[in-house]
Amino acid sequence: MKILVIDADWRFVAQVTPYLEAHAHLVVDQNKPAEAAQQIQQWQPDLVMLSADLADETLIKAIYGQKNRPAVLLTENMDRYDRAWRMWQHCGDELLMKPVFKAEELHQAIVTALENAAANVKQPKRRLAKSA
Repeated sequence: MKILVIDADWRFVAQVTPYLEAHAHLVVDQNKPAEAAQQIQQWQPDLVMLSADLADETLIKAIYGQKNRPAVLLTENMDRYDRAWRMWQHCGDELLMKPVFKAEELHQAIVTALENAAANVKQPKRRLAKSA
């Protein structure tokens, strides 16, 4: 499975990448939202892991624009919950609180995101409203 990790937290990326690669996943990480949006369109990952800190309109629209694209949303504190909730409404399939690292939590988040994305194929998320 192709997994795009979009997070500026190098410690998280350093933890998650070897775990995913050891389980036969191809992992690419990105920490710039504009470049990540382009990468989503070009690479078409099977799963996106996105930090609430990097979520912006362009990135959310890029994720939402992919057909049947599971997304795991990452947040590490409740003061970013507003962004995490907004992402969840438009492109999220699972929420993972950081810091992680129990392999079971990461694995379960991926499985849940895949299941939720498959269930949402018939009932797509709401369209992203234009900002005023």
